[in-house]
Amino acid sequence: MSDVQENLFNHIPGNLFSVLAGPLKEVHAGLLMIIYGQYRKTIYTLNKDMVIDLLCEYLESLDEGALLDLEEDEEYRELSRSVRERANHMLRKLTDAGWLVQEQYYDYSFKITIPDYALAFLEVFHKTCSGYRMEFKGRVLSIYQNLTGEDGLSYVALHQSAEDTQELIDGLKRLNHSIKRYTEKLMEAADARSILSQIFDEYHNKVLGEQYYRLKTSEHVSKYRTRILAKVREWQSDRTEIMHQAKIMVTEKQTENPVQGENQIYDWLGFIESSFLQMDEILEEIDRRNAQYARAAVERLRFQLQQGKGMEQKLAVILSYLARKVQVLGEKGETPAEVMNSIGLFPQRVIDEFSAKLPPRKSSPHKPRVQETREVDEGTREQKLAKFRRRVKEEITVQQINDYVHEMMHESQSLPLAELPLQTREEWVKLIYVILYSNSKRADYMLTGPKRAHVPLEGGAIEVPGLIVKKKEGSR
Repeated sequence: MSDVQENLFNHIPGNLFSVLAGPLKEVHAGLLMIIYGQYRKTIYTLNKDMVIDLLCEYLESLDEGALLDLEEDEEYRELSRSVRERANHMLRKLTDAGWLVQEQYYDYSFKITIPDYALAFLEVFHKTCSGYRMEFKGRVLSIYQNLTGEDGLSYVALHQSAEDTQELIDGLKRLNHSIKRYTEKLMEAADARSILSQIFDEYHNKVLGEQYYRLKTSEHVSKYRTRILAKVREWQSDRTEIMHQAKIMVTEKQTENPVQGENQIYDWLGFIESSFLQMDEILEEIDRRNAQYARAAVERLRFQLQQGKGMEQKLAVILSYLARKVQVLGEKGETPAEVMNSIGLFPQRVIDEFSAKLPPRKSSPHKPRVQETREVDEGTREQKLAKFRRRVKEEITVQQINDYVHEMMHESQSLPLAELPLQTREEWVKLIYVILYSNSKRADYMLTGPKRAHVPLEGGAIEVPGLIVKKKEGSR
């Protein structure tokens, strides 16, 4: 389990999401978004009376279905019919859940604020509801300018470039998923009006828009990629500057020691390099999905415009005609070409592997073939066996590591990894196996301690995990 999962509810209240479950979840979500919208317009706090007025206005505007859900809530039903009292009740519920914080000021007025964790969640909710699209314009240019500007050889510019790269990749992933989702919605459109609305009102305006086309034309990734990668590789080859920037990071309290600073800088450089080297893959996937959407839109629209009207009547006439022919000519009579032209609505000549809907495939039966056996001469056999014996001899098993750990620990029940002997290559290999085999059921020991802590050795030249080897219960 990751540290984020373990520590999540150390940072947020345990009942934070309780108001977003149950029959009143839509009402609570609407109230939160109303408060969040007003909070974005202010510098810091909201006056409580103003928040109550907003909640009253929202409750009075609810439709009949939402009002019935409210009346079914026991606490809400016990309140008086006063909308203001009910608004105060809702505000208390949101405050108790941890979405809002209410503070009393020196003038005895009450102010409402949104804590940092709730603000992050509400921002995501707002983007989801409003169909937020990343503005790709200038994103690649910003990465290029940060790396090649006057402050290009600073960890601050590098960090900003890595964050911009992460946002660019995340935006492209969201765009790719959105095209797939809108293709599925297009297949559900029932008439030509709905199809046209999906294409122009939804897909073009909310999914692609001008910013993606600009990313593919005037601000294409290839325009800056070569120079970005050249700058990244210049960084990677300048160990002196990286060590200097790592020391600055320690001075400015961005990291605990120079080794961590160097590792962080190399991580940023590696991420930027791999992202720009592999970005064509997701861009091609987006282009493929976009072309798939265009084909699906044309086919759906053509079907509705050309074949939608009177199709039932047309089929009834054709089937009636065929029934009469069967009575006269028998079942094996040849069907006239004009009838086949009417029935063959969408002749399929080839299978399109990029189609939105692929045909089912039947697995072919297995046809075993006779395998010819070959005789192996004794020299080759002995050579293979000798190679296998050497490999088995060199292999380090769980039992060997158990013996090694018990030998190092002697009578003690625990031992830090940093205290294991690490002078020779074999000892370093055994350290790696101690860490790898710690999760094995056959291991007589386990590793405890903070997962991300490191212990510097040899004056900080190297680091090992700050874990502790501990004997399992019942082990020897």
